[in-house]
Amino acid sequence: MAPPQIKTVLVVGASGIVGTQAIKHLLASNFQVSALIRSSSTSTPSFPSEVRIFKTDYTPTSLRPAFANQDAVLSTISGEGLALQRTLVDAAIAAGVKVFFPSEFGIDTTHPDAATLIPFLKPKIETLEYLETKQDRIAWTSIVSGSLCDWSLDIPSFGGIDVPGRKATIYDDGDVKYDATTSEQVGRAIAAVMKQPLDVIANQHVYVNSFTVTQKEVLAALEHATGEKFAISYDTVENLRKVGKEKLAGGNFYGMLELIASSFYGRFGVADFSIRKGLWNERLGLRGEQLEGVVREYVKRKEVSGWRVVIPGSGDGDVK
Repeated sequence: MAPPQIKTVLVVGASGIVGTQAIKHLLASNFQVSALIRSSSTSTPSFPSEVRIFKTDYTPTSLRPAFANQDAVLSTISGEGLALQRTLVDAAIAAGVKVFFPSEFGIDTTHPDAATLIPFLKPKIETLEYLETKQDRIAWTSIVSGSLCDWSLDIPSFGGIDVPGRKATIYDDGDVKYDATTSEQVGRAIAAVMKQPLDVIANQHVYVNSFTVTQKEVLAALEHATGEKFAISYDTVENLRKVGKEKLAGGNFYGMLELIASSFYGRFGVADFSIRKGLWNERLGLRGEQLEGVVREYVKRKEVSGWRVVIPGSGDGDVK
């Protein structure tokens, strides 16, 4: 088998959930991996010794050495950092990078209603539009993976399920199907995509998942794994969106969590891409996962490490 066309990869936003999983699986697949972190960051992320670390203030001068000799740039940045992606694209073009992977890893941003439902997605869509105007100079690949399901279970305000509190809010009927992917599967997918010949993945939206589920199915799996019934309340997707908009109007950026969750639980058609677009899982050699098994392992892991609820705005996690 011919070696992959991509050999060297720079991961931007490398200390986040998607970034760390990407690095893990890229290294396991024998890619040469570098990580880009903010020079102003006060945290000291721990990377494997073989990962070369670059620091940047996102000026062209500071980006130049990091982008040199890279075949691919993988952006996993989130939140307000998404506005920096056009700068990253320009730096990649200047350095002769072959392919740019923008920070997607969420709902299907190709849907015409995506930015209306979730204004937070506008910078993602603008980045893809910009890449399309530059694809004669650099290829792009967008990996769409739906709900980051294990991460969302740590955040009750996102998924409506408080696992340690054994409480859940079901929105509307709780039976809308949406695509979900574990963080581990996202990492596998990134490495699998980068193993493909460049002409196969160039300028493509690549759809992957672990499974297609409903909110009620996730709740049932959690009750089975914990052996306990959850206290259930009911609300509407419309009200969930109202709460998110009120938070945003009050200056709380994390009101986006309610809007993102509503896109999975509502009948908007932005989160069931496996049904509407089809998946790349088979051609990438990605096995599907079983919801029951994933939830069971999640509960076991939390029982050992201790239950912890992530509070939005505390600096934990990625918002995709």
